[in-house]
Amino acid sequence: MLEYKINVIKELENVGVNTTVARKTGVFGQETMRKFRNKDTSISLDNLNRLCCILEMQPRDIIKYVETDDDREKIISKICEKAIDNH
Repeated sequence: MLEYKINVIKELENVGVNTTVARKTGVFGQETMRKFRNKDTSISLDNLNRLCCILEMQPRDIIKYVETDDDREKIISKICEKAIDNH
C-alpha cells in the first residue's frame, strides 16, 4: 500500500500553493486536492510529477510503499500461484 511520507497540503501551503491557487492556476484540480487532504494516494503520475516539480522533491520523498497483509494476499500470492501452475 502506498502512503504519503509528508503532509502534502502543508508542504504545498509552505510554497504558497493552497486550494484557491491550485484551482486558479489549474495546477491541481479540486479532486486531487481533496485526495491530498484525505491522504489518498490514488493520484495520477502526472499529478505526482507536478507535485515533485512544485515541492522540488523526488517521488521517494513524497510516497512510500508499506506492505500489508492484504497486499501479500491479493498480489504476492497470485504471483506465487501462477508460478506453481506453470511448472
